[in-house]
Amino acid sequence: MHKFNINPIVLIIINILAPTMYIFLMGTYLQYFLAAFALTVLILMGCFKILFAFIGVYAVMQAVIILGTYFSSLSFLSLFFVVLIQSVPCFAMVFALIKRYTSAELLSALETMRIPRVLVVAVTITLKYIPTFSREFKYILESMRLRGISFTWRRPIKSFQYFIVPQLFRCAALSEEVTAAGLVKGIDAPVRRSSYFEQKFRFTDFIFLVIFAAGLAGGFIWFRK
Repeated sequence: MHKFNINPIVLIIINILAPTMYIFLMGTYLQYFLAAFALTVLILMGCFKILFAFIGVYAVMQAVIILGTYFSSLSFLSLFFVVLIQSVPCFAMVFALIKRYTSAELLSALETMRIPRVLVVAVTITLKYIPTFSREFKYILESMRLRGISFTWRRPIKSFQYFIVPQLFRCAALSEEVTAAGLVKGIDAPVRRSSYFEQKFRFTDFIFLVIFAAGLAGGFIWFRK
């Protein structure tokens, strides 16, 4: 199956606009529209692992929300998921963005927006650190297993320290490594960087934004009736 190469700027713009729309569009329309939109984007981009994870998480949350209306014991968890489920489509598209594009591609795309270099670097590092955090988390779990340390709910604070303290030290070390790598690549140079990965805004990207805008406009029209 052919994978669409959506401009990263499109996904970033959508993830900026989508959460703010919950202020203006009440009810479940925006939630279902974003879920359908994210589903389409993941299929076209060929991110099937993220797609299945998205469907599974969304289905579980929706089931708990429905069960919360029948069982009072699940009412608190149901209320929590009502708020959290609204962000699931955005998280799915963010993970697709991280999975599909390299740091160089993200930098090249963000620099076309004419935004400050500091913000470009900050957004790129933030997006690419998420998979690094996951990898470091696995290393910590493996290290704990080799030392015979296991997580226990009897001592949650003590167990949590085994996770957070090594992660903080690794964050400090990784920040130095990322800074050094960026300086070597000329990230602080005052001139515009050239890139092998040239991200152009194409007609298909424009269509995605039009569909997204049309969906939002349809929501405003629907609620005015």
